[in-house]
Amino acid sequence: MIRALVVDDDPLTCRILTRMLGPDFEVHSFDHGEAALEHFRRLGAEVILTDLTMPRMDGLELLRRIRQLDSQALVFVITGHSSLEGAVMAIKQGAYDFIAKPFDPDDVLLRINRALKERHLEETISCYRRNQEQGMPLTRNPRMLQVLELARRAARTDSTVLIQGETGVGKELVARAIHHWSPRREQPFVPINCGALAEGVLESELYGHEKGAFTGAHSKRIGYFELASSGTLFLDEIGTTSNSFQVRLLRVLQERTIQRVGGGTPVPVDSRIIAATNQDLEAESRLGRFRPDLYYRLGVIMLTIPPLRERPEDILLLADHFFERHRSINPQIRGIDGEAQRLLAAYRYPGNIRELENIIERAMILETGTELTAHSLLVGSDTAGDAPMEREPVSMDAAEREHIIKILRSCNGRKQEAAHLLGINKTTLWRKMKRYGIAG
Repeated sequence: MIRALVVDDDPLTCRILTRMLGPDFEVHSFDHGEAALEHFRRLGAEVILTDLTMPRMDGLELLRRIRQLDSQALVFVITGHSSLEGAVMAIKQGAYDFIAKPFDPDDVLLRINRALKERHLEETISCYRRNQEQGMPLTRNPRMLQVLELARRAARTDSTVLIQGETGVGKELVARAIHHWSPRREQPFVPINCGALAEGVLESELYGHEKGAFTGAHSKRIGYFELASSGTLFLDEIGTTSNSFQVRLLRVLQERTIQRVGGGTPVPVDSRIIAATNQDLEAESRLGRFRPDLYYRLGVIMLTIPPLRERPEDILLLADHFFERHRSINPQIRGIDGEAQRLLAAYRYPGNIRELENIIERAMILETGTELTAHSLLVGSDTAGDAPMEREPVSMDAAEREHIIKILRSCNGRKQEAAHLLGINKTTLWRKMKRYGIAG
């Protein structure tokens, strides 16, 4: 279970955050930084939520001490309206994000889960970097090696980069690699999914807003452009944005200044922009659905990631990588047997690398032997054809649904216990239950 620390001299805030995290995290709360730091020295933690203003040791000092002990810990600082500048300073000193009081517990949990997902991507990059240093990159495909070499050269500059490729090919991973290889590597990498937010919300998230800019804007909020200043801002799914948004973004890229929503004073920003899309933006611009001037402004350097079906030499390489990543799910499994490898190599992967990882993770849950087998990959398929796994995602989903129901029944419906047995957190279990129509 993921370990979390809550540090705040306000007992009510501690209780709210502890109760919110309790179902999915091992939580310890403290009313001052010194006790929290001593606990962290002894037992560590993956997630820390700390107030900025506390007696004996403030949040910035606690952040500094934690970063000295563990540079990978995810630190969120909690701030009141009057200390937003301190929150920005904390971000610059290595905090992942800040939480303004009063806060929405669901929003805080969403941010924490997003941070954990991004840490997962960072670990993948670290693994890739170690493999490269040892002469064993996570690709042997000549086209992909060319993409990575161009990405490495692009990283030395501040030019905008447009990454194109199908869903699931690893566009954000390449963007993070560019940031890591760049002179900005010590500054924040700030990703935002443009397709996941309504236009007004997206602009508020990117540019920030002033107090009173709209209903519910109770305080000033720093946007992602400012948080990513001196670092890298990653705009995913840029092709989904509206024409009016594209006009304003183009102006920001040209003038290097932003205006917070509800504000009139230009704010200078120094963010390196990397954008990504699963659409053909050149064709979209010809059809008038994407502004040609923004397309050319974003695509100073263009990277196109080939789909996994065009990288057959990478399939088993990546399968072994994901097997090692998820080995803790089922430690008794020692490897992938020959028949399973043949099936993996024959499949076309419409969901690309993300689908391959899901297949391996699901098989690790379902396998009962000491090797991943064709049975755990196909879960009930009768025969193998020329591309046997193309028919199997639905069967795999059905098997996972049955497995979850079986575990829930064995736990008499206790979801926390079931999530532990499944090797997932309670939030993920709720999401899977909703997806598969499993009643509470």
